[in-house]
Amino acid sequence: MRGLLMLEYEMTFLLIIFWGIVLYKTNRLHRSRTDTALCSNIGKVRLWLYTAIFMTGIKVAAIAVLWHADWAFVEDKVLVQLPLYLLSITAVFSFSLPYLKAVSSEALSSQESTLPEAVRFQLFNPIVKFPVTAVLISSVAACMQMLFLSQSPFRPGTLVLVWGGLFVWAVLYWRIQSMRYNRIVADQAFPPNRSVQQKCARAALVCLSLAALLGITVLTGMTASRLPARMNMADHGGSLHHHTNHASMISVEDLKGPQSGTPDRMFTLSAQTMKRTTLSGELEEVWAFNQLIPGPELRVQEGELVEVKLVNIDIDEGVTLHWHGLNVPNGEDGVAGLTQDAVLPGGQHTYRFIANQTGTYWYHSHQQSSVQVAKGLYGVLIVEPQASNEAKNVDLAVMSHGQGTSNGTTITLGSLGELQRVLVNPGTSVRLRLINARNMPQSFHLSGVQFRVTAIDGIDLHEPQLISGQKLLLAAGGRYDLSFQMPTGAVGLAHSTDFITDHSDALVLASNNKDLPPPFQQESTFDPAAYGTPSSVPFDAETNYDRSYTLVLDNRVGFYNGKLTNLQTINGYVFPHTPSLMVREGDIVKVKFVNRGFMDHPMHLHGHHILVLSRNGTAVTGSPWWTDTLNVAPGETYETAFAADNPGLWMDHCHNLDHAAAGMSMHLMYEGIYTPYEIGADTINLTE
Repeated sequence: MRGLLMLEYEMTFLLIIFWGIVLYKTNRLHRSRTDTALCSNIGKVRLWLYTAIFMTGIKVAAIAVLWHADWAFVEDKVLVQLPLYLLSITAVFSFSLPYLKAVSSEALSSQESTLPEAVRFQLFNPIVKFPVTAVLISSVAACMQMLFLSQSPFRPGTLVLVWGGLFVWAVLYWRIQSMRYNRIVADQAFPPNRSVQQKCARAALVCLSLAALLGITVLTGMTASRLPARMNMADHGGSLHHHTNHASMISVEDLKGPQSGTPDRMFTLSAQTMKRTTLSGELEEVWAFNQLIPGPELRVQEGELVEVKLVNIDIDEGVTLHWHGLNVPNGEDGVAGLTQDAVLPGGQHTYRFIANQTGTYWYHSHQQSSVQVAKGLYGVLIVEPQASNEAKNVDLAVMSHGQGTSNGTTITLGSLGELQRVLVNPGTSVRLRLINARNMPQSFHLSGVQFRVTAIDGIDLHEPQLISGQKLLLAAGGRYDLSFQMPTGAVGLAHSTDFITDHSDALVLASNNKDLPPPFQQESTFDPAAYGTPSSVPFDAETNYDRSYTLVLDNRVGFYNGKLTNLQTINGYVFPHTPSLMVREGDIVKVKFVNRGFMDHPMHLHGHHILVLSRNGTAVTGSPWWTDTLNVAPGETYETAFAADNPGLWMDHCHNLDHAAAGMSMHLMYEGIYTPYEIGADTINLTE
């Protein structure tokens, strides 16, 4: 569907060109001097007209196929654009072409050597070019609606705005052209040619008018889009209001981990600025936990009480700690302005939670996270099963990020520009924990060994099979655990499919410091929907869900917080106007994702894992696919479900953190829960 979305998008622009050519050819018909020339020129109009009709048909066909896939892909296009094309094109065939045919017949019946002026006067009749102009204006309106008013679910106000504006234009245009035609017929003279000065004056007037209109639009958009200086994050999407009586409600401050008892594991993470030299030799400022990028690897065991003290040394903007993928109590989730205040320089905050889930997770600051994660405030969190008597195997976390150094435990790909080696004896069991800490999906290629994908986002898969030659496309924020027996030769892991050399940005596992892995031979892309074997799940497509929601992901041009940008929208809105998923504790909730935009959106729900039921209308056939960060690519639809079993107010946002910063953020909100914290320029808490 990605290709069809792009085709329909491109055709919308191309139709402006083709219908513009039809109108240009139509406007020049009165310049024909002979009946032969007139018939020839009308033939050229028909040729371009049928070409434009064909191109319009391609757009309509693309819309029809997308409609068949999912109504949300084309809802506004069907309700706004198609009727405009239908009415205006029908007018062309009902009025313009028959009128031109009659004029050409009259011209051919004339015995004069040149085309009579009376015939040429008829070509100024608005019935000739008004329908063609209407199609062109419809094409322009479709383009504007797609760029600035793209939305699903559809809002009737858009229909009123587009159709109302076009109706006003049609009345005025018909009136002006009719008056012009009547004047030509009455005077029996063609309109006088304008002088260069007149043309320049008219062009200047048009430009000034457009500039004034644009200026008013920009100023209005900048002003109206500014976020409030103070705002409660629960007070958006019409879900909750400041004047709500909190006496009978539960605060997120009360939804904490155990506040007493001796912790089994204690960590201190100190956030501070650092200077480092880039690969190009330039000195840049980065932010780090404990002077490491990534931060220290936190390894705990299932069931342990974990205590982490966050200390902010000198990060002026303030920091927090969010445990990505670990379903901690809401008060420990580390979202500035929602579950806590940001920790300012000189301050500290203690998190306490029981590590109830085994698997691969990661932590990062959730205060202006689009900036802070990029600068280096992130690290690995691993929850191991309770201790056993098995021999210790090789267990490595591998993160993809643009900022990284060798911190002694975690391997970073994508920043060092050098080969990293780990010595592993043949026959050793190896687990590679892949973590994508970037904003976009990342490809990982493992060569030299057959392997299993044993877990996705910390949840073990059921009966994973041995595979090889499959590219692993990992969502931003997502994790894959890979397991294999170390062969006698070298094993390589890299983002690129190029042959790994001593100067590659890659990881090599081998029994010595010389061997290199074989080239990666890609056969396919790993598909989690068809991998492993089915197992029991708590809900499926036949479940009677307590709540059902559809989230349509899109992008359009608009203003956000006073700036013109490429908005990333949910159901046509940006935060704080995005919808909220309202639930009661115990609800079973179904959520459908539809991406009708042109960018990947890794949707991350805090505090919960979701079960993927289907992709693009096809049910998941492999192992139950649980995830906390689901990448929804352009043209994709997913049906998912989750249990509302962790009360609180939870972020639900795109983990392309730049998209979250541009408005693609919302909340899962349990009834009866409130937050005392606020965000905004007048607070210490910053938005995404």
